Amino acid sequence: MATRRNFFKYLGLAGGVAGGGIVAAAAVLPDPEKTECVKKLDKTLSNIQFHQTYGQRLPDPASPSNHMFVHEPRYVPGTRKEVAVGMNVGPDGELYLKINGKWRKIVTE
Repeated sequence: MATRRNFFKYLGLAGGVAGGGIVAAAAVLPDPEKTECVKKLDKTLSNIQFHQTYGQRLPDPASPSNHMFVHEPRYVPGTRKEVAVGMNVGPDGELYLKINGKWRKIVTE
């Protein structure tokens, strides 16, 4: 009787591992519909883009008229980094973000 219980205990464990592997494989495999949407998004020319520059800034030079002109901040050489994020609506009606050159679908549910 005890060996039968152990058999079913290990059978349940093996089933759970196999089921987990199937779920993990489904999460890794690309969705064909999503790849079509991404291909169409790469061909579009219009999207909303946000740009930002980061780095260690140098102090502004002191001048009496410095506050009257708009000037680009100066950065310590080698610390300046410009990043951009794009946003667009896909052909499936979902919202996508372009982060580091890769389109990613925004999930809202």
